[in-house]
Amino acid sequence: MPKDLTIRQRHFLKSKDKKIIIGQFKLLFLGKEEEFAKLITPKSRIEWIKLDQNQVLYAIDNVLTFWMKGDKIIPLLSYLMKHPNPFKFVKVDQGAIKFVSKGANVMRPGIIFIDSTIKKGDVVTILDPQHGRVLSVGEALYDAEKMESLSDGKVIKCVHSLTDNIWAFSKNFD
Repeated sequence: MPKDLTIRQRHFLKSKDKKIIIGQFKLLFLGKEEEFAKLITPKSRIEWIKLDQNQVLYAIDNVLTFWMKGDKIIPLLSYLMKHPNPFKFVKVDQGAIKFVSKGANVMRPGIIFIDSTIKKGDVVTILDPQHGRVLSVGEALYDAEKMESLSDGKVIKCVHSLTDNIWAFSKNFD
């Protein structure tokens, strides 16, 4: 069971801080500017939320959207489950769904589709094959071309799933 997180500080970003963080978020949406424009408009309110364990989350118009994990910006499942997925992705087979949604790393034999634009270190969403629903979010351990050539082994490290404390926190966020 994940440990409960508590809000330690929270505030809405001022204009200059908002511009900086929007620039960082934009990097996740390269080539998907239309989706980014729907997510953040000039009137969007961006809230910075610091939790215990030095976790930092961002809510856009009161929807938890991003998590700063070290120097990586991780899109949150609370956002991805309500909006079309604009991020690089892989699809896993039916047998992997149960494990991946519980936070397992993605193994090469369980993948049935790999987005050809994935680069090592990219944030990647893991989707179910039938409906395209997001199961978890991970970090690519290889470029797409290398992933395709492998026949076994771990290829995506899970960083956010339905069993972590960030997901548990987001279900009760207001």
